[in-house]
Amino acid sequence: MEKFFFSKEIESQYNLIKALLAEPEKYRDAINAIKKDIAYMPIELKKKLGEEKIIL
Repeated sequence: MEKFFFSKEIESQYNLIKALLAEPEKYRDAINAIKKDIAYMPIELKKKLGEEKIIL
């Protein structure tokens, strides 16, 4: 159960990042905040972003 929740949380964060990056001018402040917090992102989320070639 715990792994399922963690997976859903990663998927949720991933979808949020993709949505923000779809309109970078509109969400510049949010994207910059994510860049500052990238060191604290779960490894699974970093890996998934890398697989999709999404660079912050």
